[in-house]
Amino acid sequence: MSIYLKDINEENLLECALLTTNKEGKNYVFEEFVASNAFSIAQSKIQAGWTVKAIYNEDLMIGFTMYGYCNEYDFYEICRFMIDHKYQGKGFGRISLRKIIEEMKGNEDCKDIYISFDPKNNIARRLYESLGFKDTGKTLEEELLFELEDN
Repeated sequence: MSIYLKDINEENLLECALLTTNKEGKNYVFEEFVASNAFSIAQSKIQAGWTVKAIYNEDLMIGFTMYGYCNEYDFYEICRFMIDHKYQGKGFGRISLRKIIEEMKGNEDCKDIYISFDPKNNIARRLYESLGFKDTGKTLEEELLFELEDN
């Protein structure tokens, strides 16, 4: 496994936009637990502070992330994180999330990292807790807000 993050550009934009967590492979603007990659890329162009990256294993695009400084809430956040339905359950999520955290920590202003998710998404909860995220007891737009401990 060789997981890395890569900028979204004209060569990989369509491929990234077509990734989905939907088991049927159908894309929606808002999927069960995450906004579509196309919506997230558009959002990153009109809201300052967000970085969007495709997640690759070797030369195969397997996922997407959007992270950065959230001006609205005044903290660093992993705003979007998804692994395409074809690659879920293979350990890619854990390694990818570690890469994202590592990249975020490279910014000297990044002291704390937050992530939010739908309360019904128990798979995400287990993954985030296993990597050191702890429940803050707060919600963010009806999602649970977790903070990375020992950042």
